[in-house]
Amino acid sequence: MSMKLASAAVFLFAAAPLAAQAPATAYIVTRLGVDTVAIERYTRSGDKLEGDLVLRHPRVRTIHYIADLGPQGQIKSFATTVRRPGADPTAPPVQRTVSRFGDTLAVIEVQRNGQADTASSGRKGYHGGVAPMIGVEPTSYGIYEQLLSAAKLGRDSVAYALIAPGAGPTPAIILRRRGADSVAFTSTFFPGWTEVARVDSRGRILGVDAGATTVKTVAQRVNTMDFDNIVKSWAAIETARGGTMGQMSPPDTARATIGGANLTVAYSRPLKRGRVIFGNIVPWNQVWRTGANAATMFTTDRDLVFGSTLVPAGKYTLWTVPTPTGAKLIFNSETGQWGTDYHADRDFARVDLAAKQVSPPVEQFVIGVTPQASGGLLSFTWDDRQYSVPFMVK
Repeated sequence: MSMKLASAAVFLFAAAPLAAQAPATAYIVTRLGVDTVAIERYTRSGDKLEGDLVLRHPRVRTIHYIADLGPQGQIKSFATTVRRPGADPTAPPVQRTVSRFGDTLAVIEVQRNGQADTASSGRKGYHGGVAPMIGVEPTSYGIYEQLLSAAKLGRDSVAYALIAPGAGPTPAIILRRRGADSVAFTSTFFPGWTEVARVDSRGRILGVDAGATTVKTVAQRVNTMDFDNIVKSWAAIETARGGTMGQMSPPDTARATIGGANLTVAYSRPLKRGRVIFGNIVPWNQVWRTGANAATMFTTDRDLVFGSTLVPAGKYTLWTVPTPTGAKLIFNSETGQWGTDYHADRDFARVDLAAKQVSPPVEQFVIGVTPQASGGLLSFTWDDRQYSVPFMVK
């Protein structure tokens, strides 16, 4: 880094915290491709940060949050209230969480529908700075901005303990300066998870690129937003769809009986949403979960032969390594895991997939198991590509 850039960065992140600025309402829009999946509105005023994060999938819900702040911008307590649009405002919320942060101990109280949730409530110890985790993705960028303000990044990185209700370990979120106008937010909860935020000279977040994460979203600060009417329109769409927006990558199962073998593939189906998929959302030459969400599950009750590779009857997870000219299909013996939990030491076999262009592009990822000649064809189609491999029943 040049001395000029380093000086600018130190000036930016060592500047007066946002609490010293005049109160103003900020608006953030989060998109997955061309689709808006979340909106946020928040205001920082003196010793308080208050906002609303509205998530569109799988059901529309508003998370209202209030953070009480210390003199250096640190979060002393954090309360969230989750409600569904149109719900009776006098009724107990779907969930209410209050977290109070001491020097080394967080006390968390959770209620669901007005009743105490003792399993999620409790105490968690930590060291150093602390940050509340709302526990959803997309996350609150109002909270990110507050962490950035309190950190005053005149050094390379600052870590915060990430506190959420329930049992389990306490991960960290790490802020790393990447220059005068960008900061990386890295979570130790998911290895390799990094969101890169663009910031202005006042430390305000202008946008966040989560393309390096599994959610693949992009967030942008906007000057104005008809916030309440957007929430009403989402609620109306949800009602028209039977009371749910559905998952962003809904689950599906491909089933077929070929040569006496009963085959099933349970997977999730992400959508293109205006994006370039292969070589971009799905990078070349890297292991891909072959869908979304949980690892894709393949089951056969008969032995199969792919080329010269024997795949015995049983259950496997399927992974692929796409390239511009073909792909590898991986049969992995580990099952039941999330799609980010790939372990190469559990690989059972790898077989070659043939590639071909398809037109028009396919909007939603689909796996096919179809008869072909005296056997079958296993295929994977999305955007402008199809990868496939024939097989025989032994």
